[in-house]
Amino acid sequence: MPRGESPRARNNGEKKIDCPRSFLKKNRIQFLIETKLRAESARTTAKMDKKNTVIGVLLLMAAMYFMYDSSVKEAAAERSARAARAERMAAPSETAKAVPARKAPKQSPFAPDENIPEKIVSLENDKIRINFTNKGGAIKNVELRDYPKAQGSKDPFVFNDIDARVPAMGLSFFNPDEGEIPVPIQKSFALVDSSADSVTYRLRVENKFDITRKYQLVKADGIDAAPYTIATATSVKNISSEPQPIGEVFICLGAVPPTESDVYGTNLAAAFFDGDGSRFLKSSSFVDSSGFLGIGKTRAKYFEKLSLYPIVWGAVKNQFFAAVFTPEKIASNGGYAIPIAINLKDSNKYMRNAVAGFMGFEAETLQPGEVWNLGGSYYVGPKELDRLYSLGAGQEDVMNYGWFGFVSRPLSRLMNWIHSWVSAVSPNWGWGWSIVILTIIVRAVIWPLTSVQIKSAQRMAKLQEPLKAIREKYKDDQKRVQQETMKLYSEYGINPLAGCLPIFIQLPIFIGLYYMLQTSCEIRFAHFLWIKDLARPDTIEALPSVFGIPLHLLPLINAAVTFLQMHITPTPSTDKTQAWIFKLMPVIMLVFFYTFPSGLVLYWTVQSLIGILQAIIVRRGASKVVLKKRDKPGFMQRMQEAMEQAQAAQMARGPEFEKLPLKERLRIAREDAAKARKKLKDERLKGTLYEPRKKNPGGRSTPPKR
Repeated sequence: MPRGESPRARNNGEKKIDCPRSFLKKNRIQFLIETKLRAESARTTAKMDKKNTVIGVLLLMAAMYFMYDSSVKEAAAERSARAARAERMAAPSETAKAVPARKAPKQSPFAPDENIPEKIVSLENDKIRINFTNKGGAIKNVELRDYPKAQGSKDPFVFNDIDARVPAMGLSFFNPDEGEIPVPIQKSFALVDSSADSVTYRLRVENKFDITRKYQLVKADGIDAAPYTIATATSVKNISSEPQPIGEVFICLGAVPPTESDVYGTNLAAAFFDGDGSRFLKSSSFVDSSGFLGIGKTRAKYFEKLSLYPIVWGAVKNQFFAAVFTPEKIASNGGYAIPIAINLKDSNKYMRNAVAGFMGFEAETLQPGEVWNLGGSYYVGPKELDRLYSLGAGQEDVMNYGWFGFVSRPLSRLMNWIHSWVSAVSPNWGWGWSIVILTIIVRAVIWPLTSVQIKSAQRMAKLQEPLKAIREKYKDDQKRVQQETMKLYSEYGINPLAGCLPIFIQLPIFIGLYYMLQTSCEIRFAHFLWIKDLARPDTIEALPSVFGIPLHLLPLINAAVTFLQMHITPTPSTDKTQAWIFKLMPVIMLVFFYTFPSGLVLYWTVQSLIGILQAIIVRRGASKVVLKKRDKPGFMQRMQEAMEQAQAAQMARGPEFEKLPLKERLRIAREDAAKARKKLKDERLKGTLYEPRKKNPGGRSTPPKR
């Protein structure tokens, strides 16, 4: 690629265009001047836009009012239509209703057996109890013994206890001509073998197929996921004398509902992993969306289909639990996510669907006597990072930490390690203390950077009087105010962006911790102080609500701590707008954290208290902070001087220069920049900006000092 040519120019055959980064390396002064000229050209338009801001805001508010009024009516109509649609698609069950399910045609060999009763067989260990059904030879539901269904309940959480027509590991021979989505077969399988740790079902279909399904508990062998894992094996044999087409075979992953602490179904999805990353078919696709001000409005889908090969494993998951099927010696070629309507009359007005998942496998025509096999492991249990990691095929991706997984994963392991020690001292409040100790460790790591931020704010606070004088002196010339301000910072060696570095470092930690706590099954129903569940807001039921809004105490405490922190930390600016934002920060934090999980608000409150302590410690040395001017000009100051020289040369040309087109002014600016650059080079060679080289005792030259 020719020097200076951008990749875009190379690929599209366009003319060479210097990108800002390479241009800046070659010609820093020229770049600064061109940027300033472009800024001047845009500033005129910006002034006109500023005058119309108030009018625009008023018009936007009026538009929002009228659009909101119409959207309320549309939403009411959509709710009525959705309710009617749900009733039409309802199943006979009173507790669960399913969305679009096709009926197998009468001529199908897999038509359900209507008059055969359901028979349940169970396998169990210390962690789970699996209930199998003869209908489809599949898993009816799974009881997780260590996890209660609700807080204070003695009943265990039951996975897949939603709709009998979507049994976990249900088998479906999918024919696109019969419907749009796969439906597990409901024929009655015969129980041919049963022991303490395994069951085997068999079905003969019209002297064509012999289907065998075997399930076995995985013995604990040091693998964390073993107590929650079931080994499965399915075989389909052609017992006829003619070739028999199978088509595409689907395995049902089961169905999961949203949790009480995730009423919007944010973490409710079917997931499929292709070896590089996971694809999530989220529950939001199955809910009508009005978009933003009517923009992006979408209708609820009846299903989501994913065509992807190879799929290493598939899963369905909610906020705290997941079911993961990992096939052996065969890869899936696609998947489905299907909504299952539930709880139409409960208080959850946001998410009315559970999500069921299917994995598809290509199966060709079977010759006489040929057998098609599908084996694998089926994990049903909590979303705990180390358990999922022990499965060995990237199943930890089910946690869906997002871009900040590199932060969430070590924080999760650190918090669990802390809890292993703290739980011995405080078994009831162990997870709360673990979050507090984790916060202290994180703050200790970033303590030096935060100290730099506070000291930088203190140094800038001492410049407020000179900055105020500059604003008063050049109050009619904002351009000159900016120039003099940067010149003042350069004289004293102050970087106004230095205080932002700790904030940028804390941001990924905060986001990573948010995703970690949001999906951490460990803190589900965990108590701490007055908090009953660290995974949910700390609602105080004994206190009355305000305008129907429940009272959450911890966000109020956090707002008070933030208010105190704002007054202790030095304010680096006298700008009125920034001062107002500074004062409103506690209110902003209150609104922001009010519906967040208590564990996350606890983290932020503790780190704010540590920030106050650090500010007090650093503040004691504020009187020792002395501003000193630099003896020698820094790099930015030299750039500023060179740019001023180039601007002075332009101003010397008179007012006619400002009337020239922007392209012509840029050409002249390049010439002035070249002259200024040559002058800097000459001064450097003469030693006016650099000290001469000195010889050290070893005889080698030392680097030039700036």
